[in-house]
Amino acid sequence: MSGVKCINKYLRLIFLGALLCAALTGCGRVISDDYESMLDSEQINPMVTSQESVLKEKSFAYDLCLPEDAKAPGNSELSVGTAGLFDLGSRNTIYGSDLTTRVYPASTTKLMTALVALKYGSPSQQITISENAAYPGADAQRLVLEPGDSMSLEQAINYLLVFSANDVAIAIAENIGGSYDEFVSLMNTEARAIGATGTHFTNPHGLHDENHYTTPYDLYLILNEAAKYELIRKILPQSEYNTMFVGPDGSNKSIAVRATDAYLTGDVDAPEGITVLGGKTGTTEPAGHCLIILSRNASDNYFISVVMKTESLDELYSDMNLLLSEIPN
Repeated sequence: MSGVKCINKYLRLIFLGALLCAALTGCGRVISDDYESMLDSEQINPMVTSQESVLKEKSFAYDLCLPEDAKAPGNSELSVGTAGLFDLGSRNTIYGSDLTTRVYPASTTKLMTALVALKYGSPSQQITISENAAYPGADAQRLVLEPGDSMSLEQAINYLLVFSANDVAIAIAENIGGSYDEFVSLMNTEARAIGATGTHFTNPHGLHDENHYTTPYDLYLILNEAAKYELIRKILPQSEYNTMFVGPDGSNKSIAVRATDAYLTGDVDAPEGITVLGGKTGTTEPAGHCLIILSRNASDNYFISVVMKTESLDELYSDMNLLLSEIPN
């Protein structure tokens, strides 16, 4: 086991409070489209940002969990590709493989979108759907909203994280950033501020762009930071979501959705003694299937685990369960 210090010693206490307010909501029209649009595959290049560059940034060098590849001691046969398992209580990296390798994040991007939206906006702020947001692409995961539809930022972030709606991601960027491009710039600024120096964003949704990338370690940092927001902690465990918002003519509208995370919907079971508290899925053809989650063991200790670029959903959840089985109870 590699003993490396982790950011945020207080995440366990934060999540104890969050579990009291997390609730499942709603029923109604349920959308069950594919997670993401699937685009042409491109070559993934090695990461150029080194561990040393992380240490140069004083804003996040203190009390930081540095990325170290580590093999889980409990299972010498464990061989999960681009992945990591972090113990937030003991501040250890239980398992790490290619933690600083550049990968495409797909919709795990939306964790940063939510983080930036809440840092620069208010949950009650109104988000209006533009024509650009309403039509993110024929194959993109979306709510099928109309131009002029409006909802609060809190409602939008629920749809963003539970259902991974790309139209909502664009609307959040346009409304919170002042412009789409300015919001993406804020995403990159905040990524650097938390130590995610191997990350660069070109959009708020994660649809493929060769200049839109991250690393498994950076995703750990992003989820760790996003989990500081009470609203995000409340949203992450939800298996479904339904809300009433306003159409362009002032009428009430409602769309019910199911989570994209198979642990939350009950389609996949975590190992005995492990409770999945939510996270974020992502899928595009270049990125493969991706998942980062926060979980808790029977002793109320908390862990972040990430698996990137598997070839199938079956492999994604199989690999994640291999990691989760390494969590001590």
